[in-house]
Amino acid sequence: MTGYDLVALGDVNMDHVIAENLPFPFGDLTENGRIHWQDVLEVPGGSALNLCAVAAEAGHRCLLLGRCGDDAAGTSITDWLRARGVDVPAGFRAMGQPTGTSLIMRDSRDVRLLVNSRKNSNHALSVEDVQRCVDEVRSCSVLYVSGYCVSDPSTPRHDAALHAMAMVGTAGTGQVVVFDVVPHRIHDTFTFEEFRDRTRYVDILISEVATMRRFLGLGSPEETITEETAVETSRRLTRYYPRHVLRHGPSGCDREILVDGTRVEPVHRATGHDVAPDKRGYGDRLALAALSGFFGVLPGRVLAELFPAVALPLVGVGVEHL
Repeated sequence: MTGYDLVALGDVNMDHVIAENLPFPFGDLTENGRIHWQDVLEVPGGSALNLCAVAAEAGHRCLLLGRCGDDAAGTSITDWLRARGVDVPAGFRAMGQPTGTSLIMRDSRDVRLLVNSRKNSNHALSVEDVQRCVDEVRSCSVLYVSGYCVSDPSTPRHDAALHAMAMVGTAGTGQVVVFDVVPHRIHDTFTFEEFRDRTRYVDILISEVATMRRFLGLGSPEETITEETAVETSRRLTRYYPRHVLRHGPSGCDREILVDGTRVEPVHRATGHDVAPDKRGYGDRLALAALSGFFGVLPGRVLAELFPAVALPLVGVGVEHL
């Protein structure tokens, strides 16, 4: 099937999520054998899966270009995606590979701890997998690539992601490449020049302010990110990525700046993350809202019923201009 609104490359995991914030900060864990009883949820997750799920819920046609394992978790995830109208390619199940697994919890200060399984099927996505979906990739409106795909150059999906971005970036058909900069310490892996080379076909960049400041040689790791430093970073970043989203705040995404070159006036706003009852996949919902409501690169479907906090007008009452 061709003509997808969104093709997404990124993680496909089975998440094990602590249902509520722990009643203490992680820094208080100094004694051995401390036990806390709470519900642990097992739900499909991962960067590409979360984005495709909410996009499909909003009515977009999506293809999740990733890999899960040939285990019970892979079966459950595949059925879950199909039930929500998210397409997966042939070869989605990686034979002999375990499905990615994540452990996610937040402490009393809302600091998140994320632990991922080291060996998992996500890394197995290959150039051949992308090439088998060449028509789908070349005809989609938006190609979304999670930074996790390129964060380890030794894995097949590093080259697969670069191949997909080049395929769209050199097509000259008006498609849009979106790159979400994760992990947030990717600056420990690549120099800014190396990162720029890997993202040379990117049209819209999504990142935390602190990550870009390290790449741009601004401030220090110990600094507190304020609105002023966020604006400074956005202005510097515009030279390299004229269209971008920069997020900051205690959780990393409590506020965001949206810049679309000279098309519209940049805006910054609160995201509602600090009061959201469910924070899992929140950044992916923010990304979808920005792509459809601000950048206008996805068909004009609204998210108001799905996510009122981010479906407000981005220019107008209640929105501050830079």
